[in-house]
Amino acid sequence: MKESVWSRRFFPVLLTYFIDTFGLAIVYPIFTPLFLKPQLHLLGTEDLFQRTFLLGLLIASFPLAQFFGAPLIGGISDRIGRKKVFIGTITGGIIGYLLTGVGIHLRDLTLLWFGRTITGFFAGNLTLCLAAIVDISHTQKERTRNFGWIGVLGGLGFVLAILIGGSFSNPDLNIFFRPEIPFFITGILSGINLLLILRFFRESKTKPHDKIEILKSLKNIGCAIRSKEMRSIYIVYFLFMLGWVTSMQFLSTYLIDIFNVSINVITLTFVSIGLIWSLANFIINPILSRLIHPSRTFYFGLVFLSLFLFLTLIPHEPLFVFLIHFFIATFAAALSWTNGLATISLNASKLMQGSILGVNQSIVAMASIVGPIVGGLIAGLDIHKLFCFTASCSLLGALLLFIRSFGIKQT
Repeated sequence: MKESVWSRRFFPVLLTYFIDTFGLAIVYPIFTPLFLKPQLHLLGTEDLFQRTFLLGLLIASFPLAQFFGAPLIGGISDRIGRKKVFIGTITGGIIGYLLTGVGIHLRDLTLLWFGRTITGFFAGNLTLCLAAIVDISHTQKERTRNFGWIGVLGGLGFVLAILIGGSFSNPDLNIFFRPEIPFFITGILSGINLLLILRFFRESKTKPHDKIEILKSLKNIGCAIRSKEMRSIYIVYFLFMLGWVTSMQFLSTYLIDIFNVSINVITLTFVSIGLIWSLANFIINPILSRLIHPSRTFYFGLVFLSLFLFLTLIPHEPLFVFLIHFFIATFAAALSWTNGLATISLNASKLMQGSILGVNQSIVAMASIVGPIVGGLIAGLDIHKLFCFTASCSLLGALLLFIRSFGIKQT
């Protein structure tokens, strides 16, 4: 029987994805002032380099843990079912959010690091959300459209995280400065989500395809690299995420260094990015899913993403022109994200969706680890070259996808 992604059974799945995205984005407006404002006394050192370095390590702890957690969680869910693993990962996420909040409140860096690592590992349930969506998507069009819906939720979660996190992370507004509160709120929302999963989520029929292994993440990535069919798609998606993640993580630095903007302008920019991301998946993606194969939309999305990131390099352009170019790039990135996922999913069997999407989530995590390192080196040398690097990543991804499609047509 055909089932809508917005049915009561799947609402907890959508809420899980929303909370995971919210919990990932909430750190952007909170962690930077905690580490870079000496008067907050989170760290014992006043040295700016040490603070920046520790901030980078803390941010990297989340995707690093997710790198190992996502494929393992996806593989386990293929074997024992989605619901049991949802319960375990949401419970782990609650613990991680609460530890993060307590670590901030106590100004305990070790506790804060453990909280983010635990949260990152169990945020691998993003894979479960995608796999559960696949379970009810019977056609290519349904799968692409349903991935678009979770893209909408991801954008909204990003927007709310920036707004709520920003309202509690301004040290100049002492009456509002309670940076631990958003993490406690997220923990409470996760608790409500757990109850909804227990009450409403019904297991889809799945069959185990292999045994559970502790180091499944590394084995799956090895298999993906050896698979001629999937390898090129994974490389393209890695290049896309490497370019986009790096663009996003250093956008505020670029705006401050080049345009000397205020914090309010940065907040408004990120809110606009989240809204554009949601609108692209809410309005345009459903139309494209009925007309064009996801791989073609992915390809053209990468081409336009690369083009408009290159256009941000125009020398001496005013701020509003730069933002127009970046917002159009965001639109292209939103469609690339959704249709890239659909392309990967459609190239895997129904019984291996958890593992395949889990491997993909690890690739995203790898991009999130590599991006800050490479982007930081480039920005340190010449921040003007930052978007040249990210645009080149997207262009290379589009070229590889074109070559792959051409090769398939010839065989």
